[in-house]
Amino acid sequence: MAQDDKQLLAAAAAGDAAALQAALAAGGDPRARDRFGAPALALAAAKGAGDCVALLIEAGAEVGRTSDAGNSALMMAAARGERDCVKQLLAAGADPGHRNKWGMSARDWAHWPVNSDEIEALLFAAVEGNDD
Repeated sequence: MAQDDKQLLAAAAAGDAAALQAALAAGGDPRARDRFGAPALALAAAKGAGDCVALLIEAGAEVGRTSDAGNSALMMAAARGERDCVKQLLAAGADPGHRNKWGMSARDWAHWPVNSDEIEALLFAAVEGNDD
């Protein structure tokens, strides 16, 4: 893996927008994945770093890209109760119905955080909106 991609992944995982911007400017790939296949976007979403999520999406990160286990950025944000990131990802086209290799969707992951009712409502509304 290129050094720029390592720096990008570290910045995304830390939620450090300035370091992420620098890594992108240095040629880091917004679609970079860590050793578990988790994309930078999922790392930033799990951290609740909305500014990093926005930078990565703007730079070309694939909203639907998943880890090796099939976990998406939306799942990570939902599991951590990161409301703003959930909203950002849904607005960018994240699929709330996507299922990982165990058959779990973001709505399943949304049962865990303290604000689960709020996260589940966002995801439910997104799924209902896709049924039109």
